[in-house]
Amino acid sequence: MKSHYHLIIVLLLLLVSSCNPIEPEKTTITLNHQEVTIKPSDVLVLEYIISPATTENVVWTSSDNTVAKVEAGMVYPQKASGTAIITATVANASAQCTVTIAQTDYQLVWEDEFLGSTLNTNDWVIETGGNGWGNYELQYYTDRSSNLRLEDGVLIIQALKEDYSTRNYTSARITTKNKKAFKYGKIEAKISLPSGQGTWPAYWMLGYGNWPYCGEIDIMEHTGANPSSVSHALHTSKKNGNKGNQWNSTYSKLSNIENNYHVYGIEWEENILVGRDAIKFTVDGEQSALVYEESTTADKSSWPFNSEFYIIINLALGGRMGGDIDDNIFNNDVLMKIDWIKVYQRP
Repeated sequence: MKSHYHLIIVLLLLLVSSCNPIEPEKTTITLNHQEVTIKPSDVLVLEYIISPATTENVVWTSSDNTVAKVEAGMVYPQKASGTAIITATVANASAQCTVTIAQTDYQLVWEDEFLGSTLNTNDWVIETGGNGWGNYELQYYTDRSSNLRLEDGVLIIQALKEDYSTRNYTSARITTKNKKAFKYGKIEAKISLPSGQGTWPAYWMLGYGNWPYCGEIDIMEHTGANPSSVSHALHTSKKNGNKGNQWNSTYSKLSNIENNYHVYGIEWEENILVGRDAIKFTVDGEQSALVYEESTTADKSSWPFNSEFYIIINLALGGRMGGDIDDNIFNNDVLMKIDWIKVYQRP
């Protein structure tokens, strides 16, 4: 009788067990970040912990691939700003990280407000000569105060009609070559441009090495023949002025360009869109043109703008862009005036 009793108990236990099976442990996944802000040049590594351990692969997705892409937990920014939700999924479990792409603010790294009585030669070189400067220009650049001087916190470059050495005109040109050079950043100058047929003031940058392979950024050029516009240009080994295929853009939205101050600049950015650099041209803080690097593949012949460049400011006369000179313009002072120049970079 006792054995039958034990048998009944065992059968009951088996019956209960079959009605209430033991559930497997639920899979969970956690990430090392739930919310993070990164720079456009950063790559974010997302690490995960899965419990219990499994051999199943983790599937990664982005809510917006135009903002950030994800591959095997590596998050690659695609824009300079924006937000994307990165999701990691395994089995029936998932975890998310909100990734914000944001540029850091610019910080002032160098400036010249042209205070004092003489140009700061720790930062600037005064270039002289009358060799045409590669553009058939007609002036002779001098270092005389009649052509280059500081007055009341303003740098003044004055063009004159006079016989000097081998030329019939004089002016001035300064550069930061081997003194100050910059790679990326916001570069601005407050400039008043002269008027008159034949004038060709410019504010621009060159890379180190042989032109055009070194690259050239023409932040602002103006000619008296086109009094209502300024132009921007880029020169590279593949596309340059000698070939006549350089990138250029004209800005004609100002009614008072000549003999009035305006701020001309660029915002030269690294890895701004899908791994590509860009140069944005600005007039009075507003975008006037925008150029992107052609591809993410480094090619100095088409995009040399990933190395240090120095600054040049000059007032040319005649030449390829200046054209014929009307000598009557010298009945009044022909002045290019620079109130200040400033360079900002991101930390």
